Amino acid sequence: MPFVASRHPYSFYWLLTWLAVALNLGRFFDLAAPSWLLLYQLVLIGSYALLFIAPVWAITRLTLKFSPRAAAVLAVILAAVVQLALYGDHMLWQLYGFHLNGFVWNIISTPGGIAALGSSASTEREVALLAVGIFALQAGLLALAHGLARMRGLPVARLAWVLPLFIVVTLGERISYGVSHFYGYSPLLENAQRMPFYQPLTMRRVLERQFGLERPQRLEVASVELKGQLRYPQAPLRIEPPAKPLNIVWLVAESWRADSLNPRVMPQTHAFAQRAQHFVSHYSGGNGTRIGMFSQFYSLPANLWFPVLDARVGSPLIDVLQQQNYQIKLLTSARFSYPEFDKTLFVNVPREQMVEDDQGHTWERDRRNVDRLLKFVDQRDPTKPFMTFLFFESPHANYSFPPESVIEPDYLPDFSYASMDLQRDIGGIYKRYLNSVNHLDSQLARVTQHLEKNGLLDNTLVVITGDHGEEFMEQGRWGHNSTFVDEQVRVPLVLWIPGKAAQQEKLRTSHTDLLPTLMPLLGVQNPQQDYAVGRSLFDAQPGRVLLAGDWDRLAFLSEQYKVVLPFTSGSFTALQASHADDRPLQDSSRVLQSQLPQIQIEMRDLRRFLAH
Repeated sequence: MPFVASRHPYSFYWLLTWLAVALNLGRFFDLAAPSWLLLYQLVLIGSYALLFIAPVWAITRLTLKFSPRAAAVLAVILAAVVQLALYGDHMLWQLYGFHLNGFVWNIISTPGGIAALGSSASTEREVALLAVGIFALQAGLLALAHGLARMRGLPVARLAWVLPLFIVVTLGERISYGVSHFYGYSPLLENAQRMPFYQPLTMRRVLERQFGLERPQRLEVASVELKGQLRYPQAPLRIEPPAKPLNIVWLVAESWRADSLNPRVMPQTHAFAQRAQHFVSHYSGGNGTRIGMFSQFYSLPANLWFPVLDARVGSPLIDVLQQQNYQIKLLTSARFSYPEFDKTLFVNVPREQMVEDDQGHTWERDRRNVDRLLKFVDQRDPTKPFMTFLFFESPHANYSFPPESVIEPDYLPDFSYASMDLQRDIGGIYKRYLNSVNHLDSQLARVTQHLEKNGLLDNTLVVITGDHGEEFMEQGRWGHNSTFVDEQVRVPLVLWIPGKAAQQEKLRTSHTDLLPTLMPLLGVQNPQQDYAVGRSLFDAQPGRVLLAGDWDRLAFLSEQYKVVLPFTSGSFTALQASHADDRPLQDSSRVLQSQLPQIQIEMRDLRRFLAH
């Protein structure tokens, strides 16, 4: 590379910063790849490192003309912000398998979103120290650059060569991706997905029309993203109020996975389940709170969340209860604004009927909300039916509990998102979770015992479930919102219906089955197809395909396989598939071919909720 005698310190600074950003990006990749793939990784890292610092360089260069001191400050601050963003993105990728995206921005920008993460004080301290360290690193690089500029005889790279070199390298990377996408070559495509903010380039038309290449036969399905004017319910609800309306107590626990409902961890709730209807193979409609709750109160899949949110359509269950003059009290130990349940599920509920308690330890919030629920039940008008909903937060990371709920003493005393080592700490983290679920058991029991003590179980329908599950590295991830493995989507469901004999249902059921079960009990005469994609819990059938989803994916869960398709792509190159028990597939193409007809049927069925 040609060199010049310029002693400008910023030439060295940008070179050092580019190297630092490249090292940061290198953490996303397994660099022990085959040599040709390693070359692609290095080209990808180098080009994107330059792309990330280019705006910082441009702003600094412009400022340098007016104030060298301000330019130095900006060079350090903006480069440090880039490094911090990439560091945070790597944490997301490592924990959950996705990058900074619209979902993350929704957390940051929505009231209650940051608090919903459940970070501890130690996390906040360590993030602050990390930020200080990165700013200090960039300041040190600038100081080093000034020192290098004063050294005689040290060549400086000519920055004028950077742009043409960047164009050549980037063009090579783009062509490599385009050809790999054309032929469906997954190793390179998977590596590209590891790069934060990667922008794919496809070349199908060019390769077919200009170069005469023949594209391999590929499976395609219409995009699972649903857009359009919402038509939900499909027809106005016809209601014949029952002579003796049932009260409703709806209890939902954050991150409550199915296998934790056992005699050791949750003895009181398990005993109650033995007397009620217990659905032991029950699936949430999502791997996160947003869609997990959405599927309960609408019986709709994830790809209809945004049309419902945009239209501000409330849950038909709430509409039916309000039409029958139910007394309603909704309580949460988080916020109704995140996810946006105040604009969807409960949009038509007056604010004075909604209580948010998001102060203090989550186990304390849960206890206070149970106090409020019991007080509401005791002080209600006994001549009118009531509905109360409570969202428990204590089983959410970082898994909060009081000393008396410790059943696993060898738990991790505290953990920080910024510094934890999952391989080292996951056992202690899981024990924290079990302790928090044991506390949940005590609070659920307070509610059911109070209802029984006051004779209310004779005329009260009780729903006890989780919004989604929680994984502890059984399939390679921690938490939720990342995949659709059973640990993240299987949840307990206990249903108490007065007069109905105890039952344990082993066939697979879904959150989308709740409305078709409950609405007829409230006098709704419409066929369930008008407002639900599920079916009655008491009409469970083998061979069903259940639907689960998240912010931008829809999962089709059959008894043999799981197929996950992004909203924005109909190509099966972007698709994930596994056995139903989450074992990897040896021949995914054969499985995808077999599942395609059923997926197409499901998608056609979902479009009935949009106006054509």
